[in-house]
Amino acid sequence: MPMKSKPSATALIAVLTALAWPAYASGLGDFSAGYASLLQKNYARAIEQFSGAIASGELRPANLALAHHYRGAEYLKTGRDDEAIADLDRAIALNPTLYTAFYDRGLALSHKGEHARAIADYSEAIRLHPDLHYLYLHRGRSYAATNRYEEAVADYKMALYYRPKSVPSLVALGDAHWQQGRNQEALAAYRQAMRLKGDLLKAYPGLVAKLAALEGGDRIVLDE
Repeated sequence: MPMKSKPSATALIAVLTALAWPAYASGLGDFSAGYASLLQKNYARAIEQFSGAIASGELRPANLALAHHYRGAEYLKTGRDDEAIADLDRAIALNPTLYTAFYDRGLALSHKGEHARAIADYSEAIRLHPDLHYLYLHRGRSYAATNRYEEAVADYKMALYYRPKSVPSLVALGDAHWQQGRNQEALAAYRQAMRLKGDLLKAYPGLVAKLAALEGGDRIVLDE
């Protein structure tokens, strides 16, 4: 008598999900499909699927918050900042502990030049999850964009505390010191970044003239 094959783990999960949430199958199906598209970087498809999940009216509040969050993140990746902000507003209203929603909304606000609001969002993300270097890096960039260089330097140093080999944080730190006329500190940060990333000048071509000026003991103003 032939042996019956055992169901796969995926199949078991699908059955258990259907049994546990029979009334949520359509909304959860779109949600799961949207997340799969997100991982595949198919942003347009992910937006369509998360929209279907949201429109279904079937998601529980926790999943609805995530659907708005993920759709907002996809809007952000495609340059649709206003739509991203609207979705992230809704996600945060449903679940104010989603630190990544605050971070993503901060990014969207930064893109729009609304740095004061962006700083507030990055600060809340840091309060919720204080050990992530990129939160300090991006808040520092918003501080720098508003000429608050001391606060920017403090944030870049915190980013480096949590990720000592973060090349973007070292370059940003060098830039902030540069803007303050702290030549030696700027040069030290840039040199450390170059030790970590040999092709740094390809990624940051604006550093060529800065390094030439700093190593020559000058301080010049560059348009970048």
